[in-house]
Amino acid sequence: MQVSAFTLLKNFGGPLGLAALAACQAQPESAGSHAPAAHPPVGHFSGTLTAPGRPELRAAFEVRHPRPGHYDAELLVEAAPSLSFVADTVAFAGGRLLLRRPGLPGQTLALTQQGDFWRGSLAIDSVSYSTLLVRRGPPEPAVYRVRPDEVPGSVGEALLFSPADESLPGAALAVFPTAATTRPAPAWADALARQGYTVLLLPAADTLTTPALTAALAYLRRTPGVDTAQVGIWAAGRRAELLATLLTQPEAPHPAFVITQEVPAPTAAMRGAWRTLAQRQRVLGVYDASDATTAKATTALRTALGRPGRVLRGQGPGLSDGVATWLRER
Repeated sequence: MQVSAFTLLKNFGGPLGLAALAACQAQPESAGSHAPAAHPPVGHFSGTLTAPGRPELRAAFEVRHPRPGHYDAELLVEAAPSLSFVADTVAFAGGRLLLRRPGLPGQTLALTQQGDFWRGSLAIDSVSYSTLLVRRGPPEPAVYRVRPDEVPGSVGEALLFSPADESLPGAALAVFPTAATTRPAPAWADALARQGYTVLLLPAADTLTTPALTAALAYLRRTPGVDTAQVGIWAAGRRAELLATLLTQPEAPHPAFVITQEVPAPTAAMRGAWRTLAQRQRVLGVYDASDATTAKATTALRTALGRPGRVLRGQGPGLSDGVATWLRER
């Protein structure tokens, strides 16, 4: 991450100049200056997250300085994985640190340095967790990194979640969320990246085209650390229905696997497309809820896919573990 110019961030305790550490080019370390460097303290920190009416959570916080001018920061909450993230933008000045969550910039971790301690708050939607972290030693190695990029065929910024170790090529997937599924999408990307998968998170939309699919697959196949024979597609809601239609057409792209999320119960007109798709390649349906609202859709999609298609339905870490297990079954 790069140390760049001072920026005003009004949501961090009033107007305050913060040196942004962004995931771009390197900037040389300052030399010959008597002013203290605006750099966060590097280390492994651990402590607690607390919120009224909620169980106390243990958290780990890593601040790393992998090379001159670059920093990264990561929050890990094992008991609540949906809170974990690696920051693509860090801001630090005057002993105050601000991290914004990739893909969800309204979710922030704001901390103030007090010796070996960080005190502050984690804002997740309408919940604010009081945060207390103490330095325990050097930082743990990074599992994955995240950076923004532009991908042809998509309108807006994409995020690439890629393993820190690129020496062993692994599977990758392009994720096409809808407006309804865009909020949980970064948590899914985080969970899969921690399992060693490369994830390209595309901007949310309600449409999907063959050129967009082709561009995303090509992008991942030229990404370092990706096994070019194991690149798949994840699409949600209406985009998953469009995906099933597009992939059964002549001259369609050929992903190694397909994952669908929150697909409406297939209509009679769509059942043939789903059955054909499942016969051509590996297909997994995912419903991130265990209540009655998804029961009908789950049964309908399972019937439409037939064998060897599969459908998973549930909540929390167990569901992401189920997806990772399915990916490893190749």
